[in-house]
Amino acid sequence: MSELEIRDMTTADIDVAAELYRSGGWEDRRGYLETILANPTCHQLVGVRDGVVVATGLATVNGSVGWIGSIFVEASLRSRGLGRAMTEAVCDRLDAAGCTTQALIASEYGRPLYEKMGFWIDAWYQILEAVPLDSAPTPPRGTTLRQMRPVDIDRVGQLDFRATGEDRRRLLGPLNGGGWLLEAGDELLGFLIQILPESAALIAPDPGDAACLLNLLRHLGKGRTKTLRAVTVDGKEPTQSRLESLGWSATFATPRMLRGNTVAWEPGLIWSLLSFGFG
Repeated sequence: MSELEIRDMTTADIDVAAELYRSGGWEDRRGYLETILANPTCHQLVGVRDGVVVATGLATVNGSVGWIGSIFVEASLRSRGLGRAMTEAVCDRLDAAGCTTQALIASEYGRPLYEKMGFWIDAWYQILEAVPLDSAPTPPRGTTLRQMRPVDIDRVGQLDFRATGEDRRRLLGPLNGGGWLLEAGDELLGFLIQILPESAALIAPDPGDAACLLNLLRHLGKGRTKTLRAVTVDGKEPTQSRLESLGWSATFATPRMLRGNTVAWEPGLIWSLLSFGFG
C-alpha cells in the first residue's frame, strides 16, 4: 500500500471529505467542515493516498485540554494502521499546542486502538434521543430566552468552564449565531450553542432551566433532523428519569476517554454535546 500523506485540510478538500463521510452513513457535513476550517481552535487533517483523501482527523485546542475527533478511514482501507496514523498526527498537534490532557469519545471500533495508545475511560455518556417539536418553549417565569451575541462569550465561557473544565471560548465564540441564552436579569442560567442540527453544547445548572433549553433544541431541529440528542453522564439518576419524562429515550452509551491529566468538571451541568468530536 502506498504511503499515507497527512496534511491540513483545505477548502478544496471539503466536498471529497463530505462524500467520504456520507459513504460511512453520516449526514451531509459540508457546512460543518466549512465551520471548523474557519474556527481558530480547530486543526482538521486529511490523510491522502495516491492523491485521494481517504482519512480524516480533527484536533481541537481548548486551553490545556485537547480533543481528538472525526477519526474516519475509508471502509476498504480499515485495519491497515491508517486510523492510528491519523490519531497520532492529531495527538502530535495537541502536544505542540501545549495540551496536557487529550480527550475523545470512542466508538466501539476505535476503543481498542485508543486503549493501546494509553487512553483510559474517564466516564460514560448515556445518549438519549427525541423527535423535533413544532412549538418553541415558554421560558420559566422571570426568565428570558434570547439569541447569543458576541459580547456574551465571556459569561458563557465561565459557565462552560465550570461544567467542562475546559476553556472553550475560542471554539464557541465564533458559533454565536447558533447560540441561545436563558437569563434571569443579568444572571446566566444556561445556554445552547449548535454546530450540528441534532445536538448542542447545552449547559444549565438547574434541571428546570435545562428542560426549557432541551425543548428549544428539539424545536430548532424541526425540518433539519429526524432526531435530537441529549446526554447524561454515567446514566446518573434522577437525571435520566427526568429526561425520559420529557420525551427522551435512552439509546446507547459511549465512553469518554482521556490521556494525560484528569479534568475537574461538573458533568451534571451538561445536557447535550456540541458533537462527538468536541464533547
